[in-house]
Amino acid sequence: MNQQADKYEKLANIVELVSGSEISSVSNTVIVVIKIMNDPNSTPKNLKDIIQVDPPLTARVLKLANSSYYSPPDKIAEIMKAIIWIGWDAIKELALSQKVCEIFQEDEIIEGYSRNSLWKHSLAVAVFAKMIYRREFGMRGENAYVAGLLHDIGLILEDQFCHDEFTHALSKSKNEKKNLTRAEKEIFGYDHADLGNAIADSWELPKELGAAIANHHNPVKVDHEFSKMSHTLHVADKLSQEKGFGYWDAPSGDNAVFKSSLRNLGLGYHALQLIGKDVEKEISKMEDQGLFN
Repeated sequence: MNQQADKYEKLANIVELVSGSEISSVSNTVIVVIKIMNDPNSTPKNLKDIIQVDPPLTARVLKLANSSYYSPPDKIAEIMKAIIWIGWDAIKELALSQKVCEIFQEDEIIEGYSRNSLWKHSLAVAVFAKMIYRREFGMRGENAYVAGLLHDIGLILEDQFCHDEFTHALSKSKNEKKNLTRAEKEIFGYDHADLGNAIADSWELPKELGAAIANHHNPVKVDHEFSKMSHTLHVADKLSQEKGFGYWDAPSGDNAVFKSSLRNLGLGYHALQLIGKDVEKEISKMEDQGLFN
């Protein structure tokens, strides 16, 4: 079997393990919420119907709706009232974030990596990417937000289903001072971006999401059709690392690739720094909401 065929067989095996695990139940809700976010005809009722049959998500949404941050005048006990109080746009992102967060639970610290620190990084990348879309491109950026949340999902799956090899990759990355993606390829024959793309494909997510996840470390390889999101995700990833938001897998990232992405998108570094200040405020707000607890 050649290397490419071996790589795809290994990825297929992980995807199969995911489909038979507890992650599968989480992914079912995630997939539906993403579809709602991408459907211009979706309504609050569509989201209410999804939330109310998911007890952990229902509890989380109601807890947040009644928190001091949102401060309702009366206790909110119904999902539809929570959606109205929190806001349609905010509740879509909130519901998605709460479900994806379940995949990042458990928190063993290995060579500077932990699921909680990776979750904080992923949320920061999601917010950064969304804000770039809104501020610089005049677009809603909902898929950019999704891409940010899921771009490192491959790390979680390696951690869960190939734990010993994953720990080896982390140690190799640290001891040999190389980016984790290189260590992964030496050990697994693929990296977490490849695995994330395989999962996006198995979940039938929009193609641009899979392309962005697959190429968030090297967006220059992406077809023009999906280049905007892929370059944006790379920029958001790099800037979130500069801000110190959680764990990052490429501390010695290629600055040439980053500058290429800025040119491709027509972004100015100063404008991004201003966005970064607002991302810090958003992450602080999320901490107040308990998204990292």
